[in-house]
Amino acid sequence: MTPPPVAPVTRHFIVGARPVRLVPRDDGGLGVEAIDWQTGEMVRATQYLSRVLAGDGEVDEVTPEVFDLAVAEIRARLSPPDR
Repeated sequence: MTPPPVAPVTRHFIVGARPVRLVPRDDGGLGVEAIDWQTGEMVRATQYLSRVLAGDGEVDEVTPEVFDLAVAEIRARLSPPDR
C-alpha cells in the first residue's frame, strides 16, 4: 500500500536580514516570496530559491513566529509614526 502524499508546508527563512519563504503552489510546484524593502509586502522572489535550498552561510530556517516578528519589525520601520 502506498502512503498518502505528505502535504507540502510553507518554510520560513531569514536570508541575510531578509525574510524569505518557500510556499507550496496549487500546481504542486514551489513558490518563493521575499519581503519588498520599499512596501513591506511579500513578493515573488525566485532568485532566492537556490540560496535557500543550498543553505549558504547567510540562510537561517526559522519558525513561523520568528519570521512573522521579522516581517512586523520591517513593516513598522516603513510605517510613518503616529502624530
